[in-house]
Amino acid sequence: MEYIESRVINASRATIASILADIRRLPEWNPAILSVTAVDPVALLGKHYPIRAKLPGSPTITYEQVSTDCVVWRLDGLQAHETGTWKLVSVADHKTEVTHTITHSGAVFRMLAGAFRTVPGLRLDRLQRRAENAQERTRSRDVNDRPDVSG
Repeated sequence: MEYIESRVINASRATIASILADIRRLPEWNPAILSVTAVDPVALLGKHYPIRAKLPGSPTITYEQVSTDCVVWRLDGLQAHETGTWKLVSVADHKTEVTHTITHSGAVFRMLAGAFRTVPGLRLDRLQRRAENAQERTRSRDVNDRPDVSG
């Protein structure tokens, strides 16, 4: 089962990719993940991070790709597997089209077929709020940090 949603977010690809790769702060904007056991500030490719999630068993999250073009992770629980893909395309200065696709497999997700139709949009809502706030803070620092050129 696959679910897809897209939207334009007022933030750079770098800002969005850094939020997606910030493994320790993932639970702050992805409510399906209750906690992550990680000391790494940025997810390391191929490393299985234990998580507490709304999945059975002892689930893990593993990042398969992290770049300013695409971020891919895989959530694995008991009979529940999700691949989450985030494609990032610049559409203007500090504007990025983000397409989030989730692909589910396993008995748990088969039983819940259709229940996750709105999940990509909900995740994009939260990511958008976080990214646009981060982008605004960056712009404010840039303006406030300019040297005084008055003579």
